Amino acid sequence: MATSDNERLEAFITAAKERGVADDFIVALLKQNGWSERRIFVAFSLHYERVLGSAVPARGGRVEYASDAFSYLLAFISLCCWACATGAVFYALIDRWFPDKLDYDIAGETFRDTVSWELATIIVAFPIFAFVSRSIATNLRRTPERAESGVRKWLTYLALVLAAVALLGDGIAFLNAFLTGALTVRFVLQTVVLLTLAGGIFTYYLLSVRGEPVALERDRIFAGIATVAAGAALILGFVGVGTPAHMRQLADDRRRVDDLNTLETLLTDFRANHPRLPPNLAELDEPVLPKDPVSGKGYTYRPLDASHYQLCATFETDSDGYDARFPHGSGLTCFKRRYAKG
Repeated sequence: MATSDNERLEAFITAAKERGVADDFIVALLKQNGWSERRIFVAFSLHYERVLGSAVPARGGRVEYASDAFSYLLAFISLCCWACATGAVFYALIDRWFPDKLDYDIAGETFRDTVSWELATIIVAFPIFAFVSRSIATNLRRTPERAESGVRKWLTYLALVLAAVALLGDGIAFLNAFLTGALTVRFVLQTVVLLTLAGGIFTYYLLSVRGEPVALERDRIFAGIATVAAGAALILGFVGVGTPAHMRQLADDRRRVDDLNTLETLLTDFRANHPRLPPNLAELDEPVLPKDPVSGKGYTYRPLDASHYQLCATFETDSDGYDARFPHGSGLTCFKRRYAKG
């Protein structure tokens, strides 16, 4: 079929050229009638090869195709990374703003644990996506024929399929929630987030393959929307997480809570084999006892009676819900514990 089409085009071009029709008009006329620019120039190559008796010199198309594959794959991978991370940040924010009574913490997971990876992903992936996308647009403006690259079209349509699957799943989940009575404000907002991200990606790439490959106004609008979405996720995420210094303080406090858990286990094991609690932590006969991660000093321990004792630590922040067994504020906090024989 492809050979027959090329022959038809070449015959038309030959007939038009014999009557003095300009090449530009022939190209515009054929494009108006649905022929791709690449197919038209293939036919022109056949025409001039026959007229001139010499083949049109090739310029390493395989190298260009490999370059296209690298650029588009990198662009779509980075797009997937930052778009998914942006959606995850907004999902976590919505969960925080509209909590559900049925929610429960998984292994003491906090908002910081939930979004830290996503924030790092946006910071790394979004600039890569912006740089590669701009490079692709520049190359398309310089060599418009690369818009007909099979690599570009295959990868772009693959991105469209993935976005369409996300939209389809979003619609099904929304309808299912409506039918089962689970349509909460939080669910609606999360559905809007997914619809906006996936719908924006689908719309942009559909326009790029169905319309002009490079359109400055369209590209600027979608670039602005993407920047606003990623920027809003970063700003709101960092506001919720806190500064790096505050995050370090939280990490130190979590370490203190882990250390107190360790000491409690050691004291429980000691009391199970002795008639009373040890007078001090040195009696635990442990080669290395936990110490405060900042000051390097040991934690305060005081036996109260044969089965009760007190552990104290100095914290830097309020409890972030990491371990409900050791809720604390900033400053010195003591916890009374009782040995219960198992």
